[in-house]
Amino acid sequence: MCDNKSRHETRQAADIGVKAPVQAVAPPTYGGGVPPSAGSCEAGGPAAVGVRQKETPAGRCEMSRGQGRVFERKGSPYLWVAYYSHGREEREVARHVRTGEKLEATTEKNRHEAERWLKHRLGEIAAEKHGGRPFVGPSQERITVDELLDGLERDLRLRDKWRAAVASSAKAVRKRFGTWRAAELTSDAIGKYIEGLREEGYRNSTINRRTQLLGQAYKVAMREKKLSTSPFITHLSEIGNEREGFFETTDFEAVVSHLPEYLQDFARFGFLTGWRKSSINSLRWADLGDDVIYLRAENSKTRKAETIPLEGELQEIIERRRAATVIKEEGKEPRFAEFVFHRKGEPIGDFRKAWATACRAANVDHRLFHDLRRTCARNLLAAGVPQAVAMKITGHRTDSIFRRYAIVNEEQKREALAKAQKYIADSPTRKVVTMGGGK
Repeated sequence: MCDNKSRHETRQAADIGVKAPVQAVAPPTYGGGVPPSAGSCEAGGPAAVGVRQKETPAGRCEMSRGQGRVFERKGSPYLWVAYYSHGREEREVARHVRTGEKLEATTEKNRHEAERWLKHRLGEIAAEKHGGRPFVGPSQERITVDELLDGLERDLRLRDKWRAAVASSAKAVRKRFGTWRAAELTSDAIGKYIEGLREEGYRNSTINRRTQLLGQAYKVAMREKKLSTSPFITHLSEIGNEREGFFETTDFEAVVSHLPEYLQDFARFGFLTGWRKSSINSLRWADLGDDVIYLRAENSKTRKAETIPLEGELQEIIERRRAATVIKEEGKEPRFAEFVFHRKGEPIGDFRKAWATACRAANVDHRLFHDLRRTCARNLLAAGVPQAVAMKITGHRTDSIFRRYAIVNEEQKREALAKAQKYIADSPTRKVVTMGGGK
């Protein structure tokens, strides 16, 4: 390499037409007396296929960004490749293009195979830019479905959407696909999982809740740039799959009598208002006015604030809850409960087992707490409450959803038919007029 002085002498010689002296260049020397491979910087060849390069003062190859390189990593017996994808450098062990085997840094043949692997990776990146299959790099290939579900759980907890039912569905998905590589999970594998659940007798709605979580996990990962693609997930039809459970008053009281004491007023509040379990659980004493209860928008599924007046039995429930506000524990100072409905001062957690046990004891199996919402809607309409007012009480936003909840039982149908027949019987006899001019 010419230094500054020699370059200056060369320029001067060119200006006056004198031939510049030729400097002797010593032959290159190599550590250990072994010449480097043709693809290294030291040998003057390209360090990777189609790569422009220059030698830094430290003798290190500096590659053009986006072209990649083949290199050896200290402490690793394998050849490595590095390249840029989406503005980020990716590094991975070089593999044989056809067999996928890792390439050891032992032979010149393996170095050529490593260059082929680098070409293969750069080709995948180029294909994506021209509308081909999204590129899946090594960092994406290592992500498991378990990690995707962990990311989804964090996201739902931040948005206060993580519930016991969601955790149960996530647990089932983890059991089936948790150890799978996220990039290797295909639509076909998910389809077979759905078929297996249907054969086991699961409802379409239950299956959809599980696969929906899986799809949400992929969306969160793609939003965070951890994945670039997701498998297609079939959504099953839920037409005719709506639940039609509701409680008669006697059945409800029988269930309440078998519930733990901390859940009894909780259930009565749901029976009278039709509020969702999560909304009732969120009520704090700060949400109560003189004669009205305020449901905060962030605690409402519809994200709209709601109010309900304290009337009759609702007022009695609140008075009982006031009496249970002070928490006294042996050896501790008395403290006040923040929540209206609580268990030893803490928010009420998952009580599905306690609810199922009480239902079995009352001989009303297969009833959900959510059936109280359906029951309330039916009771309000049966009492003659206008639908618009009933929807304000239960918190429904659309007529279509409310009508699904306003279940009509056989007795109501019977009463309707009896009223229609009575109307016909009480109607005055109608004169039959013969049409036409026949004799």
